[in-house]
Amino acid sequence: MKKLLFLFMIILLSGCVSSTQPSNQNGDVVQTDEPVTSVPQEQSESVKATPSAPAVATPAETTSPDIIPRTVKAKIPAVTPPQPKKVKTRDGKLILGQHEWVWLSPAKQFVKVRINQEQKASTLGVTSLVPFERDGNEWVKFTARGMDFEFPVIRWSGKEDAKSAIVRLRTILGDLNALTDFALVEGKDVVLGENFTKDVAIVDSTRDFVQPKKKK
Repeated sequence: MKKLLFLFMIILLSGCVSSTQPSNQNGDVVQTDEPVTSVPQEQSESVKATPSAPAVATPAETTSPDIIPRTVKAKIPAVTPPQPKKVKTRDGKLILGQHEWVWLSPAKQFVKVRINQEQKASTLGVTSLVPFERDGNEWVKFTARGMDFEFPVIRWSGKEDAKSAIVRLRTILGDLNALTDFALVEGKDVVLGENFTKDVAIVDSTRDFVQPKKKK
C-alpha cells in the first residue's frame, strides 16, 4: 500500500514539471537556464495604477538685506565763548563802574567806593573827628570803618564855619596806585571824585566792579 502511494506521488510531480517547461512552435520542450520570475498580479496592477507624483517646486529662500540703523547726529549749536569784559580803553585809560573796590593802605583792607566824576574832591566819611597839634603841625584823629586813625592835615577846604580837613591816603584801584587827597566828612561813604579819575579813567555808569581787586 505504501509503495503504491509513493509511485503515485512521483507520477504527479513528473507531470507538473513537464507542464511548466516552454515549448517551441513544433511542440518541443525548450530547456532554458534562466530562472523564470513571476510578478504577482496585485503588485503589478498597483505599480501601473500609481501615477507619478508631480514635482513640487521648492520656493527659493529670499534673504532680506541687513537693515543698518541710520544714525542721526543732533545739531549742536555753536557755543560762542564769552568775550572778556574790557577794563581799559584803547588809549589805556581805566574803565570804572559806578562802584569799585579800593585798597586803602592805612586801613589795610578793601573798601567799597562810589565813583562820581561830577564831584571834584574825593571824600572819606568819618566819625569822631578831632583836630590836634603834633610838633607844631596840624593833625586830625578820627574813626572810620570801625578803626581809629591819625593823619597830618594837608590843608583845609571850605568856609570858616564848614571847613574840612584834607588828608592824603595811598589808594589802589586796578592799575592805579596813587596818593589821593580826601576831604574828611561826617558819614560812612567813600567817594572817588575827579581828582582821582581825571585823565586816567572813564566811568561806565551801566557797570559795577569792573576793575579787579589789587593790593599793589
